Amino acid sequence: MMLFNRDRDRPWKFTLTTVLFLVVAYFVKAQNAYVDFLDSSIIDVVQKNQPGWKTLLYRGVTSLAEPKLAIIWVLILAFLLWGFKFKIPALWCLATLAGGDVIAALVKKVIARPRPSTHLAIDDGFSFPSGHVFGTFLIIAMIWVVLLPMISHAWKAWLLRIVLIIWMVLVMISRVYLNAHFPTDTIGAILLAYLWLQFAEGLYIRFAPMMQNWPLLKKSEI
Repeated sequence: MMLFNRDRDRPWKFTLTTVLFLVVAYFVKAQNAYVDFLDSSIIDVVQKNQPGWKTLLYRGVTSLAEPKLAIIWVLILAFLLWGFKFKIPALWCLATLAGGDVIAALVKKVIARPRPSTHLAIDDGFSFPSGHVFGTFLIIAMIWVVLLPMISHAWKAWLLRIVLIIWMVLVMISRVYLNAHFPTDTIGAILLAYLWLQFAEGLYIRFAPMMQNWPLLKKSEI
């Protein structure tokens, strides 16, 4: 049984997400007034109260969601998958994060959106899309589609889903709370990561059976 199903709705999901992402990216690039209003409204809510514990929490969250750390997380995941004879899924995880990082970096250069004026010096580079949110989404997606089906108890799988969703939301909020990104940077990151995931899953379905014929991957599960 293959890791991913041949989802008939995948082309629609990919097309719809691509359209939504291009619309958001266009309005961000054009510095549209509605985007500014949406961003400022969300920022006001997120940053309304800033007690010390909340600042400490979001700093911790954003540190664990560092794009550099995402590489470490995916290497650990790939190592475990390879050890349990899921060699092709392990390679897919590595390639999905690597390819996604390249795409996100290219989009950053094309949109060239400056960071919020009060951002920290450590948060350099362009703002759209959020690298923290993009990488976190892909890591969560890998756990969701690769590891979750292996959990035999339904309640444990649902508990993990809830934890993953909460973590994703915390990462998104932390980037806005710490003035590292505008809210639309996190929304754009989610859309871009999802459409890239759909593309990567499509590639897996097409090439995974072929890769099983490779000498090193003959005994790999797919």
